[in-house]
Amino acid sequence: MPYIGEIAALSAAFLWGGTALAFSAAGRRIGGFATNLLRIGLAVIFLSTTLFFQTGSFFPSRASQSQMLWLGASGIIGLAIGDGALFISFVIIGPRLSILLLSLAPPITAVLAWLFLDERLGIIAIAGIFLTIGGIFWVVSEKTAAEELRGSKTKGIFLGIIAALGQGIGIIFAKNGLHGNLDALSATLLRMLPAAIAVWLVAILFGHALKTLQSLKDKKAALATLGGSVFGPYIGVWLSVVAVKYTEAGVAATLLATVPIAIIPMDMLVHKTKPSLRALIGTVVTVLGVALLFLR
Repeated sequence: MPYIGEIAALSAAFLWGGTALAFSAAGRRIGGFATNLLRIGLAVIFLSTTLFFQTGSFFPSRASQSQMLWLGASGIIGLAIGDGALFISFVIIGPRLSILLLSLAPPITAVLAWLFLDERLGIIAIAGIFLTIGGIFWVVSEKTAAEELRGSKTKGIFLGIIAALGQGIGIIFAKNGLHGNLDALSATLLRMLPAAIAVWLVAILFGHALKTLQSLKDKKAALATLGGSVFGPYIGVWLSVVAVKYTEAGVAATLLATVPIAIIPMDMLVHKTKPSLRALIGTVVTVLGVALLFLR
């Protein structure tokens, strides 16, 4: 199927737009760390169950040791550390500014892919990347209301940058682990499981595990976390692995970074907001950038 990687990346970005709103709402009720713990644990359950119905096994059996190491490291860096930082950033500075900082991931990924994967992008693809990033920055940097801070803004920004670094490095590691015939579902589980083990070990060591499970008594937070887990770390991350497998790492990272654009119509539906002219122009610029990536 032509452009399967690009289509998967855009689909993941759309799903992540919705989950960003859901997880931000949940995080402000029960905390970013607890939300990340619950969503990554649920994702492992969903992925393992799906794999069982496909293959009869809850764990991938055909992955090599090299693939497991690369994908495991990718999950710990991108999903445990990177997403963990992002969720706390959501709580402190809100999803808009956090996602803006996460938009640093594509250039980070492109540079790392050039250095370590020997990926060469043509002029059209490079122009598409810059247009896409430019459109994203134009949209999400608009100040329409006072920032709602819950803590140190400097800390929130720092964590947002850590999230971008985690996503960029995680994609490079995943690309190294996706050689051979390993299917995307197995690869996603091999990323998610080590990340889940890492964050739950930290929670147990610091005494947060029981408190996190007790937070499920908050029905609104539990429902938001459940819905976000289905469409984010389960289906969304699965699609992102498909994207990384079937297209260049820099292109995949750029398309995955269109989440801020996907949030606009969802925000209109949920919060009854109307996009400004600047937001609409930024959306058009971003779409043009995406089109160039398809035409490269």
